[in-house]
Amino acid sequence: MKRNESLKTEGDKTLRLLMPQWQGGNNSAYYLGAQLLNWLAPSSNDAFEEVPIDLSAEGLTVEKGIFARSTLLKQVHAAKAILDKHNPDRVVVFGGDCGVELAPFAYLNNRYDGDAAILWVDAHPDVNTPEHFENHHAHVLANLLGVGDEDFVAEVPTLVDPKNVLYVGLNDGTASEKAVMDRFNLSVVKPEEIVKDSSSVLNWLNKRNVSKVIVHFDLDVLDLREFRSLLIANPETYSEMVEKTPKGSSIETIIRVLQDVGKAYDIVGLGITEHFPWEAVALANMLTRLPLIGDINKTDKPSYNWIF
Repeated sequence: MKRNESLKTEGDKTLRLLMPQWQGGNNSAYYLGAQLLNWLAPSSNDAFEEVPIDLSAEGLTVEKGIFARSTLLKQVHAAKAILDKHNPDRVVVFGGDCGVELAPFAYLNNRYDGDAAILWVDAHPDVNTPEHFENHHAHVLANLLGVGDEDFVAEVPTLVDPKNVLYVGLNDGTASEKAVMDRFNLSVVKPEEIVKDSSSVLNWLNKRNVSKVIVHFDLDVLDLREFRSLLIANPETYSEMVEKTPKGSSIETIIRVLQDVGKAYDIVGLGITEHFPWEAVALANMLTRLPLIGDINKTDKPSYNWIF
C-alpha cells in the first residue's frame, strides 16, 4: 500500500453521519445506541447530518427474505442523498446496525475509484444473503462485494475489490458466510494476532497498492467480558454467553490498531456500529413508567430479538 504522505489537509471536508438504524438487526435498542455514540463522541466543527429513521415497528415484515426490506432501502436512499449533497472527502458514521455502512462505504469506494482498503473490524463476516438470514445487518459487506439482494447491490456503483478487504478480530461466522468468504478469498486477522502489536494489519496494508483506508468498527469485536453494551451481553444470559463466546479483543487493543493505521495511512471513513446499551435501555423504559414523568399504568418492558 502507498504510504500516506499527506494526511487530512486543509480544505478536506468531513461529514459526520448519525444513522440510528435499527431495522437491519431488528432491535430498537440500536437507535438509542447510535444516539449515545454521537453524544459521547468528541465535539467537532465538521458538517453533521442525521438520517431520518422510522421508529415504528408496525407493519414491518420479511420481504424477499429480508426483514423490513422496503424501510431499509428507503433509509439507504436517504443516506445516499445526504452524502451526495455534501460530497465529503471523509465520512464518520455513528450507527445503528451494521447496515448503516452500505451508503457511506459505497460512496467512499466510488469517490476514490476503488483505491481504498477496507478494514472490517468485526466479530462477524457480514456476508450473509437473504436465502440464509433475514436480518440485513449481516448482509452489508456481501452487498458491497456485489452479492445479495439486487436492489441493495444496485446502491454500490463501484464494487469493492475483495483483495482490498481485511477482517480484523473475526471470531465467528455461519457456514453460508464462510462459503462467501472462501469464494472471494477474503483475508482475516484473528483476535490473537493483534494482542501484542499491529504488525499483522500493517503488513497486510503494506502489500495493498491503494491510497485510502475505510474502517468498519462493530463494537461486537470487543470482548464481552470487558465491554457489555453488546447484543450478546444480555444481563439475563450473560454468564452463559461468557462461557460459550470466543474471547474478543480488548478496547485498548482495537484503539492501538486503529491508531497505528491512522498514523501510517489515510483513513477516509470510520463507521462505528451495533452499540447495544442494555442498562440505558432499561433506564429509559423505567423513566417512562414513573409518576410525574411517565405513565404509571404502563407495564410493558423492553423487547429484544435474539436472531443476530
